[in-house]
Amino acid sequence: MSVQANYPSGLASAFLGMIVSGEPNTLISREIAGGAVGFGVAVRQGPTDYSVAAATTDADVVRGITVRDQSASDDQFAIGDSALVMVKGVIWATAFDSVQAGQPVHMRVAGGAGQFTETAASNLAIDGAIFDTSAEAGELVAIRLG
Repeated sequence: MSVQANYPSGLASAFLGMIVSGEPNTLISREIAGGAVGFGVAVRQGPTDYSVAAATTDADVVRGITVRDQSASDDQFAIGDSALVMVKGVIWATAFDSVQAGQPVHMRVAGGAGQFTETAASNLAIDGAIFDTSAEAGELVAIRLG
């Protein structure tokens, strides 16, 4: 019989794709198409009605950001899974580089795809989105949509 000998000194305050607070938000349910999609990732319209796929180019139109689902395996949604997508509200995502609260949000499309930055050049603008918190590269950052 094994006995737990190590205990964390505290719980994580946030996880990738987690809703930040209980303030009103708007979520839509969409089927994942085209490939697995992680949590806290910007998605675009999929090939069929009510489907989404990971946004991958600076020409994509972002539908929203995927919301964490504890029932999903491997911290991602598989093709055909039903995913919640936040279109309005505040969600945790990953900063590609140093970002400041209040700045517009862009999704990195090359070398760090799926992470978020203030840098507009060669990245995908997310209309109406701003960073709600500041963060350093690789840290979780709150993004306010809508």
